[in-house]
Amino acid sequence: MRWVVWLLVAFAAAVGLALLMRFNQGNVVVLWPPYRIDLSVNLVLALLAAGFTLMHLLLVGTARALGLPQRVKEYRQRRQQEQSAASLREAVLAFFEGRLGRSERFARGALSTAATAGPAALVAARAAHRMQERDRRDQWFKEAAQDPGAAQAVLMSQAEVAVDDRRTSEAIDLLEQIRSRGARHVVSLRTALRAYEQAERWDDVLRTLRLVEKRDALHPVATAQLRARALSALLTRSEGDQAAVRALWKGLRADERASGAVALQFARAFADCGAQDDARRIAEQTLDAGMDDAMVALYGRLDGLGVRDRLDRLEGWRTRHGDGVGVLMALGEVCAAEKLWGKAEDYLQQALRREPSVRAHLALGELYERLGRASEASAQFRDAARLAV
Repeated sequence: MRWVVWLLVAFAAAVGLALLMRFNQGNVVVLWPPYRIDLSVNLVLALLAAGFTLMHLLLVGTARALGLPQRVKEYRQRRQQEQSAASLREAVLAFFEGRLGRSERFARGALSTAATAGPAALVAARAAHRMQERDRRDQWFKEAAQDPGAAQAVLMSQAEVAVDDRRTSEAIDLLEQIRSRGARHVVSLRTALRAYEQAERWDDVLRTLRLVEKRDALHPVATAQLRARALSALLTRSEGDQAAVRALWKGLRADERASGAVALQFARAFADCGAQDDARRIAEQTLDAGMDDAMVALYGRLDGLGVRDRLDRLEGWRTRHGDGVGVLMALGEVCAAEKLWGKAEDYLQQALRREPSVRAHLALGELYERLGRASEASAQFRDAARLAV
């Protein structure tokens, strides 16, 4: 439709021009002694238009001829860039397909262009690393480092492969360089977490773990396991030192203290170093919030609280949280320790009825042994042995 409109416009312009020239009677006189040339205005206008067109075409043609080498050079560069981009694309796809040798070959084809040389070298370095070709990988990293725009990516990749190779000190140094440049993204934090864990720098593990946790960058189960491992190592390092254990406990956030696993670790640590009051306080706060068999078992073995108070506490948790095996076992063991034989037997038998366990059979067997009921004690020990097997 558009070309029809333009055709009509051209015809209209031609008709208008023809009418204008038909009624134009002017002349142009050119004097070149001894010559005189008379020309109509229409002819002069036509000659001027033709001359202008000819001059324009001549100038354009000259400019194109003079610019031909540059255009050929630009064409070759553009062609090279397209080929490099295609090679980089194939290298990336082959890497994620797991075809590592093919990825490295295509990456080599993308080195001819400055824009793709750095990324291509990084892809090739990753491929060589996964093929355990360390010398070739390091050479690719040197190639990638020549691209100033890839400096951060090179550091991050080198840190990750250093962690994989368990070159922990080198990995931490590289991560410190990344952090000094202001980068605190998820991948760097997770890599730092692995490096600190390998180096057993548990304080740094906890600090980094909190940053990772804020960004939901690690599964909650993995986070809890790693925190438990870090705290266990720190508590082992502080074994027997009440002040160190207390400082570590105070250094935790409120949500970390609320974790049952963390509270149990610290309650045991306080109990082992003789800080019974601290251990009891942590156990009571935890059990007030919910039943935990391991914690209630620990609470039953703590000293420094009267028998009546301990039994009242345990009965309160039993009423609040139900007849769990853990609280029944704790009640039975506390009663047995205080020679309340009848109650101890009743609680232990209830625990056995709810869930037979080696611990319950042994506790009941020891109770019968102390009461001189040898046959019943032997039966309980046999049942414990069967369950253990």
